[in-house]
Amino acid sequence: MSGTIALSRLEVRRALRNRRTMFFAILYPTLLFLAIGGSAKFTIDGISGKTYYLIAMASFGALGASLTTNANKIALERKEGWTRQLRLTSLPGGGYVTSKVIAAMATTVPAIVVVFAVGASTGVHLSIALWVKAFLILWIGSLTFTALGIAIGYGVPYDSVQIVSIIVYIGLSFIGGQFFVIDGFAGKIAKYTPSYQVRQLALDVVTKQSLSTEGLIILAAWLIGAGALAAAMYRRGVSAD
Repeated sequence: MSGTIALSRLEVRRALRNRRTMFFAILYPTLLFLAIGGSAKFTIDGISGKTYYLIAMASFGALGASLTTNANKIALERKEGWTRQLRLTSLPGGGYVTSKVIAAMATTVPAIVVVFAVGASTGVHLSIALWVKAFLILWIGSLTFTALGIAIGYGVPYDSVQIVSIIVYIGLSFIGGQFFVIDGFAGKIAKYTPSYQVRQLALDVVTKQSLSTEGLIILAAWLIGAGALAAAMYRRGVSAD
């Protein structure tokens, strides 16, 4: 346990010091919020554009932080033999992956909080309870993308992992409605993606609507499926190493 804790601390420090990760997780979503929704006067489905893009960009940042924090790093460390070296230490089985999950969850916190803080400073007024509830949905929901990042890191060759991560990141963001509203036939498909449901559930909270049972089930199913995929890719990666 002590080995896992020590490695987790190291991973968190490394993740928070990674300028590229911090840019895509914090600065980029914040700038997009200011550019698109910071002074929005329009409404989207009866919701102010500013509130919509507050949640959309916070979920965009959370998605990027949780997905990209691990994918490239795991693939690189496997290529360099770091994971093999760790297995020769007293680190318990799964300790390496646990540290990666903790690092991703830690990186997700500022990705959400900074966008929320900027949103509050530009006129989005919510009660403390609503801010907290929205944060928890985005933060816990990001576990699905953390699992996907681990699966990509173990399942995709290092030379291809960056492009695969970007495709998944941008693809899920587009279809999830992080950049604009998805409706029509595409909207029907989008409802079955985790990026859509994380954003929509958080939006339901801040607009004081009841959480969709269907949405919660879809998100839970994605979390279980992504976790199973990450576990399978981890076992395959360990065998290959």
